[in-house]
Amino acid sequence: MRVLIASLLAAMAIANTSVSAGEFVTVDAGTKAEPVRLVGYLARPQGAGPFSAVVLLHGCGGFHSSMISWADRLARYGYAALAIDSFGPRGMDDHCGGFFFHEQATDGYAALGYLAAKSFVRASHVALMGFSMGGGSVLAALEKGLLEQRYPEKFRAGIAFYPVCQYASGITIGPVLVMVGDKDDWTPSASCEAMAAGRSELGAPRTPGDRSSIELVVYPGVHHDFDQLDLFLAPGRGITVKGHRAEFNEEAMRDSIVRVREFLQRTIGGR
Repeated sequence: MRVLIASLLAAMAIANTSVSAGEFVTVDAGTKAEPVRLVGYLARPQGAGPFSAVVLLHGCGGFHSSMISWADRLARYGYAALAIDSFGPRGMDDHCGGFFFHEQATDGYAALGYLAAKSFVRASHVALMGFSMGGGSVLAALEKGLLEQRYPEKFRAGIAFYPVCQYASGITIGPVLVMVGDKDDWTPSASCEAMAAGRSELGAPRTPGDRSSIELVVYPGVHHDFDQLDLFLAPGRGITVKGHRAEFNEEAMRDSIVRVREFLQRTIGGR
């Protein structure tokens, strides 16, 4: 076990020779009335590309090291990856007690526009990936309707880790992979199961004409934040955050990494 964790940490710390060193970039977002300059961590494979790409959105606790780890991992898999900090540039530490899905979803589209302008990115092959609140923002960004219609560039697919599902219709513009634990008491799996089955709490069933495809994975006995490796060092591999259990689960984490790679290969391609 300790050998496995050590190897995972080493893989995060040591850059693959086929991956360029990551860099922090700025992305213009917000509105004309309230513009904001976001900061993002950009990791990409070496070479001219063009590469398929992934935009990453953090949870309500803000941008932290796991975002960089995921971006670097995706770059090793052959994707340009841009992890966006939606809170820091706005002077926010966290936002676990309110709604921020619309703002973060628009940040995702701003990041998509940034990537689409780069010669090393295949603008038509970009996915959006998020965690917890960021996962809910993925569902908001890919939901068919007024928000996505504002933007000329579209996300081809989405990946939502333990997202807030109760406000999503499940009617999406592309396939979405949702992964959640059945012991998650923060973002309950039951809401995601209802959404995936076309019985969302919004009462908006999918129809055959909808280009919707929710691929749901529910991990038995797994809590919130199951992929967060830093929780391995916590007592019992977990902590209580605002009354909710967050707990690392090695098996679920490893399975989710495999699923992410396979899903991206199917939906946006890759090497």
